[in-house]
Amino acid sequence: MMGSSLNRGMIRMNRLTICLSIAGLALAACGSESEPDATAAKAPQPAARPAVPDDPSARMARAVGNGKPGAAVEIRYDFGAKPTVGTPTELQIVFIPHAGVDSMDIAVSGMDGVTLSEPTTASFAQVEPQKQYTHTLSVLPDRGGVYYLSVVVTTQIGNSNLARTFSIPFVVGNVPAQQKQAPQTDAAGEAVQPAKAKETTRPG
Repeated sequence: MMGSSLNRGMIRMNRLTICLSIAGLALAACGSESEPDATAAKAPQPAARPAVPDDPSARMARAVGNGKPGAAVEIRYDFGAKPTVGTPTELQIVFIPHAGVDSMDIAVSGMDGVTLSEPTTASFAQVEPQKQYTHTLSVLPDRGGVYYLSVVVTTQIGNSNLARTFSIPFVVGNVPAQQKQAPQTDAAGEAVQPAKAKETTRPG
């Protein structure tokens, strides 16, 4: 009887040892699945976008056309400083032709009370679309007031020449608001609208 009891006890011990061994293996397997794989390849990072070059002319004032679609040239301008009486002030004018323009001729003229430095004309041959072409001159006012510069751009498009006139406005000194709002007139007495344009077409 005692031998049978010992045998049964040993069988129970063996079964308990087997159960504990199986439980240990299962826990080890679960632990190994939860650990991150240090050798796994990292996800590819998106490529950095190339830096966009700064466009200084984007901060310039823009001469506005007269509402007609398909303007051949865009004009931007910037004074180096606020124009003052008796002091030459640099004016930079940027011309940006659109597709189809073959060449550009420009002419800048002032009005009574303003002296412009030379050259007041320039020519750009074999121009490229959206490329910037710059012309610089100085503006010398001899008294305060509201002034306008006339910029005529003649573009060659195929066999035709298109002339477009822009007015660049600027103020010298402290001008009353009512004077700023008064329209400027040309030699013929016609009202001149600031930053407006007119165009004429003639055969090349």
